[in-house]
Amino acid sequence: MIKEQKFPIITNYRWYDISNLSETDSNQLQDDFNFTPDMISYISDRHERPHYDYDTYTHINLLVYDVPIWPTQVIKHFTAHPVTFLISEKNIFTFHTESTSYVFDQFNDLMMRRELAKAQDVTELLMKFLLFSSQYFQRAVTQLDDERNLLDKKLSGDINNRDLVELSNIEKSLVYLSSSIQTNLMMLHSLKVSELDFTKRACERLDDVLIESNQSAEMVKISQQVTQTLSATSNNMMNNNLNDTMKFLTVWSLVLTIPTILTGFYGMNVSLPVGHSSSDWIIIMVLTIILMVWLVILMKRHHFF
Repeated sequence: MIKEQKFPIITNYRWYDISNLSETDSNQLQDDFNFTPDMISYISDRHERPHYDYDTYTHINLLVYDVPIWPTQVIKHFTAHPVTFLISEKNIFTFHTESTSYVFDQFNDLMMRRELAKAQDVTELLMKFLLFSSQYFQRAVTQLDDERNLLDKKLSGDINNRDLVELSNIEKSLVYLSSSIQTNLMMLHSLKVSELDFTKRACERLDDVLIESNQSAEMVKISQQVTQTLSATSNNMMNNNLNDTMKFLTVWSLVLTIPTILTGFYGMNVSLPVGHSSSDWIIIMVLTIILMVWLVILMKRHHFF
């Protein structure tokens, strides 16, 4: 659906917001605004990577920018989906799906519309959109840090499989966010040599977006390092617990071998020493206990456990 968004004050540009682009919308864009089929295909591709493109025939600027997608019941980790911006003369078109609509929902507020309308031209408006979109990455990383800190507190206790799955989801989320931020940065740097006619204020806004994205990249990098350390520590603790369990089982399997040997030996139906009295079992039991205690002491002296 194509919707022209209104500003509370008069501006020299127009904003068209398109949600869940349909075939009817595509035909209208091609007929009314001279969009090319290639541009429509870029917009329709939900897996399109962030980049900048310029059509020399229609003089339309296209920008694809990734934004984070919060975990759902189906996908338990953060991902990233593209939002697309098209600038044609003094018109700006924003394209998004249901999953990325939250980026533009915040502009339904009158105060936010008034803030957007302060932009001098369409390039400055574009930079405002990108600045607000970039800030969501920091929110996502902050949320992941909070989740990781909760898992970190469990290190002193028992870590179960559910905790390990959550830690794995955090690692996956950081990989997705890091990849998206890096490609966003590449696209932003390409704008400095693009066909867009930036005003001075728009250039300053672009620098703000770059600073914001670089900060997000650093946050993700630090978070990845901490998460990897936590993951390595968790693995070491699990391995250590497994070693302790194996030592315990090994020690007691050796200790319990002694009564098995003695009872098996004196269970043979042949003439054996100390086997001629009804009270000889007491001697055998005492001998068994002595040998078991001796074996435990011997293994402890050799730091076996």
